[in-house]
Amino acid sequence: MITGRINLAREIGQDLLRHKLQLLLALATLVSALLVIVITQNTRELTSEYNELMAEQDRLDIEWRHLLLEQNTLMEHSRIEALARDKLGMKRPAPAQEKLVTQR
Repeated sequence: MITGRINLAREIGQDLLRHKLQLLLALATLVSALLVIVITQNTRELTSEYNELMAEQDRLDIEWRHLLLEQNTLMEHSRIEALARDKLGMKRPAPAQEKLVTQR
């Protein structure tokens, strides 16, 4: 039988000091596991943000194409001529009324 009481904290401390390499490897494994978790989370957040930005870029590209089509439609000569004739009451001058302006 054991005659005295064993101090559990002291025994654990002595055991940890005897197995320094195993303790260091266990701590390195825990730190590595935590870093994997943090990096994975950051990667997921960045991937999500990238996908949102790509969707925004696609939406803006589509809007830009629609604006180009609208601009080309508004700039057609026949449309401008019709607006000038209908809304402003303009008409093409007769050839005898045309005057040539030159710059010297």
